[in-house]
Amino acid sequence: MTAKPIIFPFPLSDTIMQAIDGDKKRTQMPVYPKTKQRILSRKREHQTYDDVLNILLDTVEIGDKGEEYGVIFLQSVFIGEEIKKLKKPLPLTLNIAENGYIQLTNTEYSILVSSPNVKEAIEEAQLQFSDGFELFNNPALNLSPAAKARGERFKDAVWM
Repeated sequence: MTAKPIIFPFPLSDTIMQAIDGDKKRTQMPVYPKTKQRILSRKREHQTYDDVLNILLDTVEIGDKGEEYGVIFLQSVFIGEEIKKLKKPLPLTLNIAENGYIQLTNTEYSILVSSPNVKEAIEEAQLQFSDGFELFNNPALNLSPAAKARGERFKDAVWM
């Protein structure tokens, strides 16, 4: 097999972390076609290779009960009565409590869910995002500048 280059928007260094901290220039990195196909299979409509690789780097390793098990990515949310895609998948840290309940968290959007199963946990996370979106983008409320900025962050996360 011949490795073909993928262009990344950051310079390559000894480690990926050093590369992310570096200057934001494009660089090439040879990869095998099978690796490129795996990356492409995870790429969504508006994502770049950089987005996909950052999501993979943000994924947490599997642990024991009471510890982080990994990350679940929220792809869409309800805004009003419509389901909308997120511009970038929203990472939800997955924990399994000692009592067996699934816990999902995201500090950026203040999501905290505890549920007996994954399906209900994901649905609740979608609802919490939607509630935050509606609250911080409600023109009837007299919001502080910080709350308005938070509302903009919610808007910027969703393809409207």
